[in-house]
Amino acid sequence: MINSVRFNNKLQKEFAMTLKQRVDDYFKTNNRSKFGGSRIILKAILLTTMYLGAYALILTNQFNVYIMWAFTGVMGIGAAGIGMAFMHDANHESFSANKGLNKFFSFSLELLGGSSMNWRIQHNVLHHTYTNIEELDEDVSSRALYRFTKGAKHYKMHRFQHIYMFFLYTLMTYSWIVVADFFQLHRYYKAGLLGPNRSFGKELARLIVGKMFYYSYMVVLPLILVDITWWQLIIGFSTVHFILGFILAVTFQLAHLVEKTDFPDPIDDQIDENWYVHQLATTADFAQHNKILTWYIGGLNYQVEHHLFPHISHVHYPALSKIVKETTDEFKVRYNVYKNIPEALASHVRMLVRLGKAPVSA
Repeated sequence: MINSVRFNNKLQKEFAMTLKQRVDDYFKTNNRSKFGGSRIILKAILLTTMYLGAYALILTNQFNVYIMWAFTGVMGIGAAGIGMAFMHDANHESFSANKGLNKFFSFSLELLGGSSMNWRIQHNVLHHTYTNIEELDEDVSSRALYRFTKGAKHYKMHRFQHIYMFFLYTLMTYSWIVVADFFQLHRYYKAGLLGPNRSFGKELARLIVGKMFYYSYMVVLPLILVDITWWQLIIGFSTVHFILGFILAVTFQLAHLVEKTDFPDPIDDQIDENWYVHQLATTADFAQHNKILTWYIGGLNYQVEHHLFPHISHVHYPALSKIVKETTDEFKVRYNVYKNIPEALASHVRMLVRLGKAPVSA
């Protein structure tokens, strides 16, 4: 049972209290809000304009198919930016102090074909609470095609997962828009994760309406207004999702499925660590000094800070990282950081290779 797994927060208690106090003091001393403010609103406008602007240019039917195909690439890049740079904050309610604005911008996931309600359960509840714990954190749960934890069943094909996984990453959001959201909703309903005021029927209806909206503007309108064939539409549509899925998947994997992170197993339904220390052990930062990357991916290269303080907007993560570094050094707690993307990517590939090997029998 998910709710039966507990962390031993009596351990490393002084570290956790000191870290939280120092972060609170930072905001009080500098008289700053923990929300995104005007910086994140501007980002939301720019990235949404990038995505919808490229889409609108396609609908004008004034360009040849190659230029329109290039526009679908722009849409994919813009869609990934939307998902990471402000949808993520909005669903964590760190976008704005205004709950209505958070709710409004959280629906940007529906604009991309996903389900914001499913995402909040999978990400906010499961991933953030039980980070890197097999069968509880769905983001690292293994499947027949891939093996992400040492306790998962091994198949011979896994020897090659470090090669084919990067193709599978491109299919990640395809699964959302076709079947995954429906299976996920049913699974969360059976597990009692929908909440007391949500019925399966009502949430299923909302999910169907969201999918109808998405397919109406992404499939039906282009077929009606643009001089393209059905197979050209599929190529363009797939290009958007290949780029979107690849960027999202790789960003996540560089923060969690790397050599420096742990994958703890509960013993008697308990993780013998403070929750804050668990987050530090199972998460990694990368390319902290790359300001363009930080802007585009919504500070998710500061994944440690995000996991420690998910209700604080990502615009503050670079400043918070200095506090985290100071406090972890003082208390001798591990703080995982990769200097740049190539270093983190190489570690991820080595991790896939290691997990792809057959376990040695005892």
